[in-house]
Amino acid sequence: MFTKLSKELKEFGLSDNEIKVYVALIQLGPTTAVKIAEQADLNRSTTYVQLTSLMEYGLVSTYKNRKKTYFSAESPQNLTRLIERKITLLQEKKENIDVLIPDLMKVYAQMEDSVEVKTFHGIEGLKTMRNSVLDAGAPELCGIFNFDELYKTFSTKELMEFSNKRAEAGIPTRAFYNKRGRDALVVPPQELVRVSEAAHPFSADVYIYGDNVSIASTSGTIFGLTITDKKIAQTLKTLFDLAWESKDKKGI
Repeated sequence: MFTKLSKELKEFGLSDNEIKVYVALIQLGPTTAVKIAEQADLNRSTTYVQLTSLMEYGLVSTYKNRKKTYFSAESPQNLTRLIERKITLLQEKKENIDVLIPDLMKVYAQMEDSVEVKTFHGIEGLKTMRNSVLDAGAPELCGIFNFDELYKTFSTKELMEFSNKRAEAGIPTRAFYNKRGRDALVVPPQELVRVSEAAHPFSADVYIYGDNVSIASTSGTIFGLTITDKKIAQTLKTLFDLAWESKDKKGI
């Protein structure tokens, strides 16, 4: 019975020593601190500390009889005071947080405007970078690719897996690309524009998505670079859009 009671008292927020003292009082009835300490298996100084806190909770009362101080357990119904105290403390914390939120939002806004640069090395690094493109949740992916170099770096299966994941995520794509031989396979939602490699060679891949720009070198030293910056991404997206709008006029 007392094991279950101790567990429930702990859920109300009482410490282990407070529980020992309170349970000892319930077992003994009105008694002295010395007997309580013996029953609770605590030293007297610790027992007095716990008795003081329990009196503050309204769970213990005290009185004198023939110059001796006695302590008595009060009704467990007074445990509601502990809940009320917790509610008060939580309300105070909430009020403190409400005061801090405006300042925190200023810091958060500065973080949003901060520039983040990540580098990725080797084929595995590029795989990680390409997957982050899918995980970013951007509304559109704009790209510049050299498919022949991509095929040297990734297998056809890996390239198709990326395209299929992008399609499953419903990320529309517009891209310019170089490629020898047949046209690249289109995996909707996707628009591809083939560009003459002789006239306009692409020696690296560029991805523009949301506030991010990723650049990948797939020949020679294989590495990737992702810049997260709203202004940089917006500027490169504008250049991409200008090229896209003029593609029919220029006949690229």
